[in-house]
Amino acid sequence: MTYYSPSDINKITEDCINLYQSIPKNGKPIESEWTVLSCVIELDKISKNNKIVALGTGSKCIGATKMSSLGNILNDSHAEIIARRGFLLYLYKNILDTLSEKSSIFIRENEKFKLKDNLEYLFYSSQMPCGDASIIPKCGEQDDYGDLIINSKRKADINICEIQSKKVKMDIHRTGAKCLTHGNQDPKEPGDKYHLIGQVRTEPGRGDRTLSVSCSDKIARWIHLGIQGALLSLILHEPIFIKCFIFGSGTPYSKESLHRALIYRDNEDVLGRLQVVPEFHNSSIVFPHIRTTNSLRPSAGSIIYVNINNGLQEVAVQGVKLGLTKKKANSLNHCLSICKYNLYRIFLEILEKNHDLKKIICCEELKDIPYNKMKRKAVLYQEKWTEIKDNFFKAWTVKPDIWNFCINDK
Repeated sequence: MTYYSPSDINKITEDCINLYQSIPKNGKPIESEWTVLSCVIELDKISKNNKIVALGTGSKCIGATKMSSLGNILNDSHAEIIARRGFLLYLYKNILDTLSEKSSIFIRENEKFKLKDNLEYLFYSSQMPCGDASIIPKCGEQDDYGDLIINSKRKADINICEIQSKKVKMDIHRTGAKCLTHGNQDPKEPGDKYHLIGQVRTEPGRGDRTLSVSCSDKIARWIHLGIQGALLSLILHEPIFIKCFIFGSGTPYSKESLHRALIYRDNEDVLGRLQVVPEFHNSSIVFPHIRTTNSLRPSAGSIIYVNINNGLQEVAVQGVKLGLTKKKANSLNHCLSICKYNLYRIFLEILEKNHDLKKIICCEELKDIPYNKMKRKAVLYQEKWTEIKDNFFKAWTVKPDIWNFCINDK
C-alpha cells in the first residue's frame, strides 16, 4: 500500500489550491464569502507523479421542489459532490479514448474496462464533510462554548445565558445537516448531547428542504461501494475506491470522527467487508477561502473543472450554468456537463460503440431505455447497495423515482 508522508500530503494540497487559484474568478467567493474546495487526484504509483483530474467548489443544494425529472439540474452542488461527478465524466471520457485506441487510464478486459494497475486515486477537501463526520468533540473553557453557540445556525434555539451560567467545559462542533424526517432526531440538548451520532442526514439548507444526503453519508457510500456509481459498474471490470482522503487545515479535524462516520458507524464488523480501507490525513496547508469570522456568507457559485479537452471549466448556480437565460437554463442543449442527462448520454455513446458490451447489458433500443431503468440493470451493484444500507446505514433518504428520461438524440 502506498504510504503518504506529511510532505506528500502538503504537496498534493498545494497542487489543488494552485489549480483553484489558476481558474478564472467566476464562481469564486467575493468579499465576506467562503466556499469549500474538493479535488480528485490521480497518482501513478510507479512514477510517483500525480495530477488533479476533477475539481469542485461549493456548499449549496437545491430543494426537493426544484429537482428536474429531465436530469438536467444538479441536485447537490457541494464541492465533494461536484468533484466526484467531474471524476465520473473523466472516467467516461477515458473509456471513449480506450474504444478509439487513444491513450487512456483503462485497458479492455472481457469487453469491460479495467483501470491500469499503476493508478490509484486520492481525494482532497478543504474541510471535513458535512453531516456525521463533522460532529467532533470540542474541549475548552466557557468562552469557547459560548463562541461555538454564537456561530451556530441554531443559536436562536438555545438560551445562551443559561448555558454560560453552567460553565460547561465540553461541547461538540455542530453540523447543519438534519436527521432524516422518518428517523431519530437530534435532542438539541446543551453541550455534547446536542446531536445524535451515526445518523444519515440530509444536506443543510434553508427553506425548501433538500432530499440529498450529507457529504459524510455520500463519502461513506463511496468507501463501501466504490465511487463509480451504478451505471459505470455495468461497464467497469471492478469498482474504483479512493485510497486516501486529505482534509485541509484551519478547520475542525478529527481522524476518530472520520473513522466513526465513514467506516464504522455502529458496525464493528465492517472492516472485513471493505475492499479498501482508506487512509485519512490532515494537511497543514490552509485553503484561503475557508469560513472565518470575516467570511460568514457561503458563495452562491460552484466551480466545475475536469481534466479533459485541455481543461473543461463551468460554473453552476442553483444547479444550472451561470449566466443562462431562464429559457436556456431549461434546455437540454445547455445543461452542465456533469448533470445526470449528459453523463447518461455519454454512457449510451459508449454502448453504441461497443456492440458486444451492449448485447451483454441490454437488447433494447438504447433510445428507449430510461435512465432509471438502466441503473436498475446494475443488479449486482444494487444488491450490494441494499446490503450496505441494511447493515451499515440502517436508513436512507427516499427520493421520488422521477428520472425516467431518455436520450432522444441517439
